[in-house]
Order: sequence, then C-alpha cells, then structure tokens
Amino acid sequence: MESWEIDVLLLPFYIIVVIAGIIGNSLFITVVRKRRLMHTTTNFLLANVAISDIISLVFCLPGIVLRLFEHPTGPLGNFLCKFVTMHNIAGITLLVSGLTLTVIAVERHNALMRPLDLQLRLQAKKRVVLSICIIWVFSITFVFPLFIEQNYSLKLKNCHMDWGIVSSSVYWMFLAAVGGIAIFILCFCYFRVIRALYLDNILPTNEHAVSEHDTRDKRKIVKLLITVTVLFFICYLPFIIVSAVNISPRQVIYKLSYFLPYCSCSINPAVYTVQSENYRAGLKELWIGRPFRSRERSLES
Repeated sequence: MESWEIDVLLLPFYIIVVIAGIIGNSLFITVVRKRRLMHTTTNFLLANVAISDIISLVFCLPGIVLRLFEHPTGPLGNFLCKFVTMHNIAGITLLVSGLTLTVIAVERHNALMRPLDLQLRLQAKKRVVLSICIIWVFSITFVFPLFIEQNYSLKLKNCHMDWGIVSSSVYWMFLAAVGGIAIFILCFCYFRVIRALYLDNILPTNEHAVSEHDTRDKRKIVKLLITVTVLFFICYLPFIIVSAVNISPRQVIYKLSYFLPYCSCSINPAVYTVQSENYRAGLKELWIGRPFRSRERSLES
C-alpha cells in the first residue's frame, strides 16, 4: 500500500478525533470557567492541558491534508515546514501537556502528603498562573530552534533541518533528560500517594478532620489523574519508540503511532465525564442553563 493511500484511509479518523477533541476540551474549559466548584488548582492545570490539546488538534489536519499534495517550495514551503508539515506546534503542546501533568502530580502529592506546608502548594491563583506561564515559556523556547532550522530542501524534496551531528545529539539528549526526569517525578509522587491512600490507608492530617468521605473523594481525584497520565504516555510511547528506532515516516506502523498522540488530545474529556461527578454536574448546568447541585465536593483539600 502506498504512503498516500494510508493517509487517505486515516483521514476520516483524524477528522473524528479532531472534532471530538475540540468540542470535548472546549466544554471542559467552559465548565471550569463557569462552575465555582471547579475553580481548583488541579482543574486550572487540567484546563491548561485542554488548551494545549485544542492547539494540537487545530494544527493537526492541515499537516495531514498537506501530505496528499505536492509540497510547495520557496518561502511558502519553508513556512509550511516550520508551522504545519513537521508539526512543531505539536512539539510545544506535547511539552506543555507533559510538564503540566508533572506539576499536577507534585501538587497532589504535596496536598495529600504535606497538607500543612503551604509553601509547597499552588493554592494562590497567582502561583497557578505563574506555573502555567513558566511551562509555556519553557516549551516554546525549547522548540524554537526547530522553527529556525526547519526548511524545505529542493534536493531532498522534503523538510529538512540543517543541524550538525553534535548540535542535534545535544538537543535530543536534553529532551530525553527532561522526559526522564518528568517520568521519575510522576512515578515517585503517585507511588507515595497510592501507598498512602490504598495500601497503608494513612494520610497526614491537617486542621480539618479526615473523614472516610474525604478519603473517598481524594481517591477519586487521584484515580482520575493517574488515568489521564497513563493514557497520555500510552498514546505517546509508541511514537517515541518508532522515532527512536528511525522507522520511515512512509511505513504503516509510523503513521499509526503518529495518530495515537492526537487520540490522547481528545480522550481526556471522556475520562472527566466518566470519573468526575462534579464535571458531569457542570455539563448539566450548561445544558439546562441553571446551577445543578452535585454531592461531590471540591477535591483540593
């Protein structure tokens, strides 16, 4: 099967994922913005993930459709290589989502394991906004060299980065180090939280009594966050492996692995709908146009 034929077969699935993802993530952002019980640090950070997912999905289809035609050359070709063909925008949003999920893990760990140490929390809105800004600035700065070096090569008839071996090796090794550190932090934080909530069934107490209902609520949010994080890595891991072993972008396995990260961008709203009563109540509010009382409380304490 030719490469373009695979792209044509996958195009309807891309369209479904893009439409579902944009609608689902937009609904989540709207609910977080309008529903007071959703105004929590965790939800604000998850809304940041939703924003990055929407950006990924918006830039997804133009790059896929462009594969079906002859790539333009000259200044237009260079522009498309930087912003569309090579999906550098998705590189930024991937970093944003991964780093945001890492910050969420640290925040939940500190909230549950060290509730009295407020210096380690992001409860203040300014701290949340600052954290989100730092994540975006770092991600854009890191991917920026790709926008500079990526151009269309008439000789290769493809987009190409004219990097030296040393520069390229240092860049990707640094990216691997960032990813490795993030994964270590995620595993460390959630391991301690799971052990405290499920195995030892012991949590440090704060000034408020920790009831059985409090523990159940905390387990719910931890389960939701772990689900989102695991799905994120399941969707991205095949593409990382395929890229690392240098499989040709024309092969079926590469194209399927490339499709999975965009599935990740649309699956989170479904997870929120299934696992969060608070979010379902927010959706009902949007539908009926008036507040809907939910029994589930804020999970930030």
